[in-house]
Amino acid sequence: MKRSILVDIVLRPVIVTIATLLFRMKVVNWRSFPKGNLILAGNHISNWDPPFIAAAVPRAVHFMAKSSLFKTRFLSWFMQKLGAFPINRRSNVNSGALNKAIELVNSGAAVIIFPEGTRSRNGVMLPAKAGVGYIAHATSAPVLPFLLKGMDDPKSTLLFKSRFSVTFGELILPEELEIMHEKGGAKMSAEYILNKVKEIKDKTKGKERNFE
Repeated sequence: MKRSILVDIVLRPVIVTIATLLFRMKVVNWRSFPKGNLILAGNHISNWDPPFIAAAVPRAVHFMAKSSLFKTRFLSWFMQKLGAFPINRRSNVNSGALNKAIELVNSGAAVIIFPEGTRSRNGVMLPAKAGVGYIAHATSAPVLPFLLKGMDDPKSTLLFKSRFSVTFGELILPEELEIMHEKGGAKMSAEYILNKVKEIKDKTKGKERNFE
């Protein structure tokens, strides 16, 4: 699966413009991006999350999307061109989506994963599911945690009561995650990653970039 070049030269600038002008999105620790294979892991609060986290990342990204968005031939084609691949959220086992994520990461791509597995309805982070730990172990890729704010309340943002923000944390090295995996498997690795996301709430300092 390969992203369309139109996504990067046409669609991404449009999303960046919307994020800047309408939602005044700020990005903290914008320069902490390694090259090569990478997993981006963060909280999930809204259906708005994927396009705006993608806008905040200065490289092409791939992400999981609910399988219903791939029902028609055109939608399936379009979603794949955006860099998305399907996941059946009603199934307890999503080996197809996990294997696709592993394939992409191993090819050198950056893949967005939400450790909670689904979006939180009240902003409180849900327990981590083992998926992200499994992917991290299978790929030996570093994990970059991020924290999203504001995407769950776009109306408030448009009224200038709040704003969208994406804050990136410190890179989690494969060696750290392997220690967690040896202690408690993929589940413990996933919990470790989600804890790093939670820690970002208390770490607001860092370089900041507003799209211009």
